[in-house]
Parts: sequence; C-alpha cells; structure tokens
Amino acid sequence: MSDEMMQRRELLRRATWMLGGAISAPAALAILQGCSAKDPAVGATAFKPKLLTGASQMDIVTAIADIIIPKTDTSGALDANVPAFIDLVLADVYPQDAQQRFTAGLGEFAAAAATSGKPFLEQDPAQRVAFVKQSLEEALAAEGTPKHPKPFILMARELTLLGYFTSKVGITENMEYVAVPTAYHGCVPLSQMKKHVYWE
Repeated sequence: MSDEMMQRRELLRRATWMLGGAISAPAALAILQGCSAKDPAVGATAFKPKLLTGASQMDIVTAIADIIIPKTDTSGALDANVPAFIDLVLADVYPQDAQQRFTAGLGEFAAAAATSGKPFLEQDPAQRVAFVKQSLEEALAAEGTPKHPKPFILMARELTLLGYFTSKVGITENMEYVAVPTAYHGCVPLSQMKKHVYWE
C-alpha cells in the first residue's frame, strides 16, 4: 500500500472520529480517491458548479458551510474552498439518488427558511445561524430512525467537515504537525499542547 493511500486512510479514520463514528460510503470514497477542490489560481476563471447549478443553490451551500466552520483565529470553510469541494464530490462521487436527495433537501431547506418572511440568503446572520442550528438539531434527533436516509443538512455538515479537515489550511492550522520518526510521549497534559489534534 502506498504512503499516499495510507495517509488518506488516516484522514478517513480521523474524519469518522470527528463525525461521531458515522460517515457515508460516498464521502469515504471521496477521501480515498483524493477528491479535492484545488485552490483557485491567480487569474483563473471563477469556479463553475457541476451539480449545484440551480438559482441560489451554490450560495446557500456556501452560507451553510461558512456557518458550520466560520473564519476565526484560523481559516474557515470558505478559505479552504469547501463549497467547491462539496459540489465536486456530489457530482463526481455520490450516486444519483444521493445527489437528488441533496438537491431536493436543499430546496426544502430554502422553503422552510423562507417561512420566517425572508429567503435564507436575505436573513440577517443571527437568523441564518439559528435556522441552521435548529435544522441540525432536528436532523440529529431523527437520525436514529430505522431506514432514515441522511437528510440534506447532515450531508452538508459531513461534506463541510470533510472538505475542511482534508484541506491544507484545515490540517496545518488546526492540527499540530509531528514529524515521523519522533520521540513518543505517552502522557502529556493538554495544557502543554498548542493544538489538540496531531497529523503526520
């Protein structure tokens, strides 16, 4: 097995841990195949979605990704080009039924948000954050239902986390690099660690 494949398997293991042990097969395949959205080159043409081509679809996904991983003292989902990653993985890796479930769920999400009086993208930031949080909580509460397919908001969360934590900025800014081989320290207080996750 190549070193590159081993690194991807380690990324998959850590991504599964971040998502509480549940990760969809297409998302796992995306990591193992090394699917990623490249950083846009200077002077390059704007990204053109392959799947999320409907009116405001990409804008809503972009807003959700930014809410899930906003820019703070480290880069956020938008800095890692996560919305493009989501579109590419959906188009190139996910089966057609999952693509349809995502786009249909996206439409339902937008319609539900609009019942507050304004479309999701026209709401103020606090309203958007509250609606995404509410949607996630409701989806997580129903997740244990037998044969309950993963809804749009959980697919969006999964892809956002995968896109971010398999990107260069997600890894280098949020995980502490330890070169291998190195000394093994079996018991180190968290207070002595700059970051609480390692990558090799």
